Amino acid sequence: MVPAGEASPERSILRRRAGGAVSAEESFEELYRLHSGSVRAWLRSRVSISTADDLMQDVWLVFHHRWQRWEFPPAMEADTARPVLSFLFRTCHFVLRGYQRRRELRGEIPSDVLEAADGSKGAERVERGAEAGRALRLAQRLCTPEERDVLLAKLAGMPAREIADTLGLTQSTVDHRFRAAVARLKTRLASRPARAKGGRRG
Repeated sequence: MVPAGEASPERSILRRRAGGAVSAEESFEELYRLHSGSVRAWLRSRVSISTADDLMQDVWLVFHHRWQRWEFPPAMEADTARPVLSFLFRTCHFVLRGYQRRRELRGEIPSDVLEAADGSKGAERVERGAEAGRALRLAQRLCTPEERDVLLAKLAGMPAREIADTLGLTQSTVDHRFRAAVARLKTRLASRPARAKGGRRG
């Protein structure tokens, strides 16, 4: 993942596609390799692994259709520009909302939501399948869904303004949720060595 504020490989792909150096399909494959891990992590932080994998196909189908007619504005020249990542983040939220509405219309309560509510099987499946590493596994247990949305987007390199626009929040709220999530993770990580040492003494 590329930290926010640093140049993203996405810009190079956009430039080559805009200049005709690569085809739409070739550049789509490059973008898939670059961002599929982030898309998968976003979805698996909200639903079970099997559901996330199904929804991931929907997200990339939407993007594939849009990529054929993608516009290349001057703003993409900024070092930190990640318009594709931002589009994928928004699409994840739209796809998740559609999935939830369909379940509600059928009168179903998703089992993964019930399981994750008390920290049981659903959360464990999300943790096992997530690709963002130890921080994501801890975030799944310690952070609220709203904090996880912001944390994962930040870890993927999205700037606060893009996250705020996507989630309908102010930038200050985004920053507050990110700080809260990081504080929870730091507290847990700092406490682990002491507990492990105590366990060995016992």
